[in-house]
Amino acid sequence: MPRVRLLRTYGFSFLLLTAIALGLVLGRLAPSVAQLLRPIGDLFLNLIFTLIVPLTFFTISSSIASSGSSERLSRVSVRMLIGFLATSVIAAALSLLFLSVVSPAPGVDAAALLSGRGVVALPKAPALLPQLVAMVSVSDFSELLSRKSMLPLLLFSLAVGLCARSMKQKAEPLTRCLQSGAAVFLRLLDCVMYLAPIGLLAWFAATVMDTGSQLAGAYFRSFVAYYACAALYFVIGFSAYAYLSFGLPGVRRFWSQMLEPSLTALGTCSSMATMPVNLEACTRMGIAAEVRDVVIPVGAVLHKDGSVMGGVLKILFAMSLFQQSLSPGRCVLVILVAVLVGVVMGAIPSGGMMGELLILSVFGFPPETLPLLAIISILIDPMATLLNAVGDNVVALWVTRDPSLDANAAT
Repeated sequence: MPRVRLLRTYGFSFLLLTAIALGLVLGRLAPSVAQLLRPIGDLFLNLIFTLIVPLTFFTISSSIASSGSSERLSRVSVRMLIGFLATSVIAAALSLLFLSVVSPAPGVDAAALLSGRGVVALPKAPALLPQLVAMVSVSDFSELLSRKSMLPLLLFSLAVGLCARSMKQKAEPLTRCLQSGAAVFLRLLDCVMYLAPIGLLAWFAATVMDTGSQLAGAYFRSFVAYYACAALYFVIGFSAYAYLSFGLPGVRRFWSQMLEPSLTALGTCSSMATMPVNLEACTRMGIAAEVRDVVIPVGAVLHKDGSVMGGVLKILFAMSLFQQSLSPGRCVLVILVAVLVGVVMGAIPSGGMMGELLILSVFGFPPETLPLLAIISILIDPMATLLNAVGDNVVALWVTRDPSLDANAAT
């Protein structure tokens, strides 16, 4: 009986692990076969991305429209935002402490690296106000129907849900429609996930074939330092957050459901693609729908601990290149800019580039530094996505610490 229960609980996760391992081996030993399988991996990822926009709209708007009271909804929103901001600041401070001890680029000749890249001067960072307008709005309704406009879509979904809830009985037909839409797209997601083993096998095989071994020189130390710091934060930091939520049972509750989200984040390098899997993991953790259907979609856009840590790495890397020292005031500035890069710039299309331009503008680095920082983004992307995506679940668990929001409280 225990074996049957274990297989039922973890069987699909073990299947995903096996598929990923086979994909890694296949991409290394048989690149021609990996090339043939590439369309299957692309198909799986395309199906996931296709679901993201309607899933986000229906889950957020229906959750808010059907919420029992404004007080209850406010508790979710306030705790969510506190959790996002707190974990982002902690991630920035811890990574600054770690990476300042393990210097990411000691003794590197900045001039040689810049000339070796053969780059020309690049444009300065855009004006703040136009960029903020572009971040929160689109010029046409059709542009909302794209995962590249997730923050405007989130705001639109929130507005629809709030308006429907404020109209009460008059909006009941729409509320039922939103609830039905959320249920239908979650069911459709379950169907798509049946393709996950073969889809991830093909995706990993093609990824290994494409990337090969491209890490060298000054970036290798940055790569090792970031992955070591991120791994410690992933295990110790997330365990600590789960412990603060529900003690040791909370730690077990959290980690027992994190294998599939972790594998999906590493395999797709996309918080958006991991969002549907996160919703299912939160359901299995017993997190109430009104919590998970708000925290997970909003977190996929705004909560990015891995990107915050990446911002710290990029700043310290550039400071090492140009032999700039850290003062107490600069440490505070590094943390603030890193949080801004990770949290705000993550909501903008091509946000990584905008974040790097912001770093150049604030710290006065030459524009030719941009491609050097862009390479770091590529190197840390899998681990950063892992922290970005899985971190949403631990915040959802922390929000559930309020007994009135805990779906398990009654059991």
